[in-house]
Amino acid sequence: MRLKRGRRPKEINFEAEHPKRVAQLERLLGNPVPLSFAYTHGEKPVLVSIDGDTATIRFRNGAELTKVPLRDLVNDAGYWK
Repeated sequence: MRLKRGRRPKEINFEAEHPKRVAQLERLLGNPVPLSFAYTHGEKPVLVSIDGDTATIRFRNGAELTKVPLRDLVNDAGYWK
C-alpha cells in the first residue's frame, strides 16, 4: 500500500489523523518506506556519539539514527565528509 502523494503539511497532528492515518502506516511495517527530502537532501545530520565502530547521528528535526557504521560517514570517493 502506498500513502497518497502530494504536499503534506509541515506538521501532522496525529491525534486528529488517528486512527486512519496511523493504521495506514502500521500496514507498512516491514516494508520499505519513503523518507522526507529533509533526511536525504536537507542539512547534514550532526554526529552525536561514537561507540566502537558505530555512531549516533541527529537530524535537524531531533530524530536520531543509532548504530550507523562509521564507514557510512564517508562520501562515495572514500574521504571523510
